[in-house]
Amino acid sequence: FVGDVVSMYLRHPAVAVRKEAALTCCLLMLPAGTSGDARSGRGRHGTPLRFGHGSASGRVVGEVLSLLLRAAVADASPEVRHCVVRALDSRYDPYLCQAHHLSTLFLLLQDGAFPIRVLALELLARLAMLNPAYVMPPARQLLV
Repeated sequence: FVGDVVSMYLRHPAVAVRKEAALTCCLLMLPAGTSGDARSGRGRHGTPLRFGHGSASGRVVGEVLSLLLRAAVADASPEVRHCVVRALDSRYDPYLCQAHHLSTLFLLLQDGAFPIRVLALELLARLAMLNPAYVMPPARQLLV
């Protein structure tokens, strides 16, 4: 549902619709109280969640996450960009710490809106704990 229906509204002309679509995608992909990591995530009834990166649902999460990151970097509205970056909480860390997503996240450090740059830096600092080999070298280059 999220990949086929909700994500198409990320390209809607109205800012309010794009913002709500981004929030809806983030809330429905990995509901609160879950984790993207199949090893630690548990459902309501204690059953393990199957969001591993190789599973079908893991691929859908990865695809929608790519769309969300594209909106976070390229949307014309800073309000939408801010909303997307703020919504990417620790549930998404197992996906965001992958190299292909990290390169997109580093683009957020060049955003024209200062609050978005701050959120991006906080997000990258959190991801550095999971994948320091891909986060630290570009961070060093940026800071030096």
